Amino acid sequence: MQPDDSKRLDALSSAFNHLLQNQDRLEQRLIRLEKLFPPEPEPVSTVVEAPVLREVEPTASVESTPEFVHRVPEEATLETKVGLTVVNRIGAITLVLGVAFFFKWAVDNNWIGAAGRVILGLIAGFVTLAVGDFIWRKHQQVFAQGITAAGIGIVYLALYAAFNFYHLIPQAAAFVLMALSTVMAAALALRYNSFAIAALGLAAAFATPLLLSTGEDHPWFLFNYLLSLSIAATELAKRRGWKGLETISFIATALIYAGWFLGNRAVRAKDIATLAPLAFCVQRWRSQTPFLFAMAQLLTAFAMTAIWLTDELRYLPLALLVAAGGLLFAQVRSYHEALLTAFVGFWFSYAFHLIEIHEPSIQFLGVSLGFLLFFAWSGWHLMIHRAETSPLLLSVFALNGVIYYAHSYYLLQADDHPWLGPLAVLTAAGYLAFGVFLHRRATSDAFDTRPVLLALGIALGFLTLAIPVQFSGFTITIAWAMQGAALSWIGYRLHSNRAIMAALFLFALVVARLLFFELETLPDPHSYSLLLNSRFLTFAVSAAAMLFAAWWGAKIAPPIALACYYSGHISLLLGLSLEVLGWAGRWASAENLLSVETISISILFALYAVVLVSVGVATRSALNRISGLGLTGIVILKLYLFDVWQLSRPYQISAFVILGILLLSTSFLYSHFRRLIETWWKDDKAPT
Repeated sequence: MQPDDSKRLDALSSAFNHLLQNQDRLEQRLIRLEKLFPPEPEPVSTVVEAPVLREVEPTASVESTPEFVHRVPEEATLETKVGLTVVNRIGAITLVLGVAFFFKWAVDNNWIGAAGRVILGLIAGFVTLAVGDFIWRKHQQVFAQGITAAGIGIVYLALYAAFNFYHLIPQAAAFVLMALSTVMAAALALRYNSFAIAALGLAAAFATPLLLSTGEDHPWFLFNYLLSLSIAATELAKRRGWKGLETISFIATALIYAGWFLGNRAVRAKDIATLAPLAFCVQRWRSQTPFLFAMAQLLTAFAMTAIWLTDELRYLPLALLVAAGGLLFAQVRSYHEALLTAFVGFWFSYAFHLIEIHEPSIQFLGVSLGFLLFFAWSGWHLMIHRAETSPLLLSVFALNGVIYYAHSYYLLQADDHPWLGPLAVLTAAGYLAFGVFLHRRATSDAFDTRPVLLALGIALGFLTLAIPVQFSGFTITIAWAMQGAALSWIGYRLHSNRAIMAALFLFALVVARLLFFELETLPDPHSYSLLLNSRFLTFAVSAAAMLFAAWWGAKIAPPIALACYYSGHISLLLGLSLEVLGWAGRWASAENLLSVETISISILFALYAVVLVSVGVATRSALNRISGLGLTGIVILKLYLFDVWQLSRPYQISAFVILGILLLSTSFLYSHFRRLIETWWKDDKAPT
């Protein structure tokens, strides 16, 4: 460091110390002065509440803020709104009605000529507008809006009186003048940033064609005019955020179109009747309120049905076009409720269209294309777009097939019933392919399996439905049993509990059919041969299917497998019992029929028990052995509690001898394989 730098640092340090010492001396002097002259208390300022001289809008900018501001308490907010806004609007309406009553009074008393009345009305209207503008310039915007709205209403009333009351101007001139008044109202609404003025002008614009109507039908001009108003309302809503204008235009347009349509029941102008709602629906695409497009799309679907109720070739492409537009809107604008209105609009309007069937083949083509449209959209939405699933999407995906098949059944049941079964199978194949393809595209553990399971469940439902639709009698039971066995095998291969549960549901249907339908078939024992008949085939196939299901499901869902196991054995035993009873009915005399049936059933049960125990020993299956012993116990109870009291002496002897031999055979099996069976039990209980 240079000597000069060291000198400069020393000088700065000494100067800093000198400043600190001076500050300490000044603080000490200030303390002594405050002790000698204590400060006076601060005066209490009183805020005097003065009336508000001018109204300040919330959005108005205030350049300077006074020192004392009168703050309105929150409790007065509602009072201010009512006193300023609500009363202002009601006052404007009351003023317009007062002017209307004045016009009527002047007409009744002939005080002023027709032209004078109209001129006075126009002058009053424009003077009111001028007063409203003056008040607005005085920064009382809300109050000025009511005055301006009243002025617009008076101008409309004067022009309407000039046309309808006094016939001073033709219809075309009145329409142009009232349209210019609407433009003026829109300009004033933008100038004053007033939704109320805009809503009044729009309502007056929609009322213009109704007020000036002479009963003549000019639909092209009318609907182009309404479309122009709807476009203007949408643009104003986008610029200023006045969504209520769109609601006004939607309601007014729908009511005017409905009134026109109902007044032209013959609907000779079908082209304009079709194009108008389509144009209104397309215009709603730019709406700031997507709900309005959804409702427009729904109403358009029903309008197409009403217009083309008897013309399938015209109705079909229009219905598909409207539905496709709703789906596109739901995707582009991310407004999924449009999916619901598109779905409801298509299927329910088509159901209404089916009231009058003219060409079932064309109508079936229409519902098929509608089903494919929503099915393809669901596939693209879930598989290609990979969008998040929602209850609405899943509901539409499921109901689409159900409603489609219901429509198809209504159309084909009379003349094309044989095709209903294959149609159900084809629909099931579509859902099955959808589920398999979606499952294969799964790329992560977080993959949502709900669409896959739903698709497989719907496919199973349609396959189950196809069987009773296409077949009849015992073939339904056999087909359901084989379907249940197939599902059990699929569950075994895929380790799926859901597939096993679905199989259990099908087997429940099988058991119900066996008990309530198949049991009552072949009442005459002479009409069929032993074991070689459809009834025993049904019981045997059903039992085999349930036993196979029990075998495949034992390691996946043991409780369900156990239910299938016992259901299969009971079904087979019931089928064999029916065969034994049929044999007894064919060969036994009337006086010995009960004895033959009783001893035959007991012997059958005992033989079945021996077979179960034998199979259990051969396969090391404790379940079979225990089941055989349980059935043996049933046979013993039946023998001693029922047979001994019902059989005659020869049959008693035969029953006791034969059953004794079978029971001893069962005992011999346990005696011969006792140690082996005990070893099996020890091995099963040993820890692994």
